[in-house]
Amino acid sequence: MSQATNYALRFPGRLRFAWSDFVRDVGDGAMATARLIVTFSGCVALVAGALVISNESLRGHLTSLLPTAMPLVSSAQAQVAVEEDLPVQEPVKVVRVDPRQAHVVRYLARRYRVADEAARMLVSAAFDIGQQKKLDPLLILSVVAIESSLNPFAESAMGAQGLMQVMTHVHLERFEPHGGELAALDPIANMKVGSAILHELISRGGSVERGLQLYVGAGNLPDDGGYGAKVLGERARLQLAAAGKIDAAIAAAARPAAPPEPKTVTVEAEPPFTPTLLTPAEAGDAAPVPTKRPEQSA
Repeated sequence: MSQATNYALRFPGRLRFAWSDFVRDVGDGAMATARLIVTFSGCVALVAGALVISNESLRGHLTSLLPTAMPLVSSAQAQVAVEEDLPVQEPVKVVRVDPRQAHVVRYLARRYRVADEAARMLVSAAFDIGQQKKLDPLLILSVVAIESSLNPFAESAMGAQGLMQVMTHVHLERFEPHGGELAALDPIANMKVGSAILHELISRGGSVERGLQLYVGAGNLPDDGGYGAKVLGERARLQLAAAGKIDAAIAAAARPAAPPEPKTVTVEAEPPFTPTLLTPAEAGDAAPVPTKRPEQSA
């Protein structure tokens, strides 16, 4: 009887311990499942991020969708603020990045071995200036590339300075609004002044080719020594890069320039020589033919 009593007393304790073990096992299982889900989600996010970073077209598509999604987010925020009587926050302004600029930045950084941030600043400035001056931004960048190889401190023996090799002492008044003579070495100021000069010369010359000839100072010469061809060739490579074909643009830049085509000279053919036949009487009266040229005779 005493044993039955002891068993009856011990049974609730065992049941209590078994229940606590069950709850602990369930909790451990839930935690393990949660860790697995978090780990899986993190791996999926990493793979998706890698795909977005490596795929330029997908990255450009997602960037283009941001301005469309922002009004929805802003309206949702405004609705919540009205329901909870909270001040409405101004929506964050999203600046859409032109995918062409990103491609051009990568091309310039690789071709001229400059930092991405520096190339991005120059490309952004060229597109802004081009929009203001109604000038092709890729033409501006091609002049920058040919003139200075993207070196803002470049200076020629003739005194041309900066990215676009502007003759500072000639155009000093143009730099006054930007801070004076030292502004010629400021990348943005130099690009603004150089682009303004280039735009005026193209308008005066009537074509981009003539404007480039005037820009390099060969206006009174028969040709510009190949300067215009170099600039336009670089613009063609920039157009190729802007379309996303960066490797093709780099390969095109690595190929040697084609030699100029030889000029065709037309020479009028001389009439064929017809010997004159002499009669025996005429031949007897003719002067004797010397055996040596006069300058060779002693």
